[in-house]
Amino acid sequence: MPKFKADNFNQDAMVVINFKEQLQPGNFEHAIHFLIDNKLDLSPFDKHYKNEDGGRPAYDP
Repeated sequence: MPKFKADNFNQDAMVVINFKEQLQPGNFEHAIHFLIDNKLDLSPFDKHYKNEDGGRPAYDP
């Protein structure tokens, strides 16, 4: 299983956007986030990452 960097949606950015607060239920962005995290099979991306035994963690696709 490839290693990914941990994603943290509860963080501030330079433009002071808290991504967790932006993903409010009922809006389009929340629906896309839900589909990607809960309904899509992202395992086809795993074969492209070969960092189980070393290397830097990748960004979560």
